[in-house]
Amino acid sequence: MNMLIDSVVKTEAERNRQMIEQYEALISELPKGSLICRKNEYYYLKYRKDGKVCDEYVGKDPAAVEELRAKIERRRHYEKMLSALKLEQKKITKVLEGLG
Repeated sequence: MNMLIDSVVKTEAERNRQMIEQYEALISELPKGSLICRKNEYYYLKYRKDGKVCDEYVGKDPAAVEELRAKIERRRHYEKMLSALKLEQKKITKVLEGLG
């Protein structure tokens, strides 16, 4: 019985590790920061790079702004999921240490 539990926990740990890698890859492809609207509806992407705040011009095109907004939201969602997975991984590691 103990071997079965050990096997299941190890399988879950491996699955969790793979999901963490996948989420990290997805996050690295998406833009970070937030959209800022300045006068006359001009949009900028504001983010930090090497400790400095950077503003990148996006423009006025509503389609481009919405696409960027969706990508930023998706990144935030993935970051929340990654955080939960890492917390779960810590718990799995503790369980494995207790079994070993």
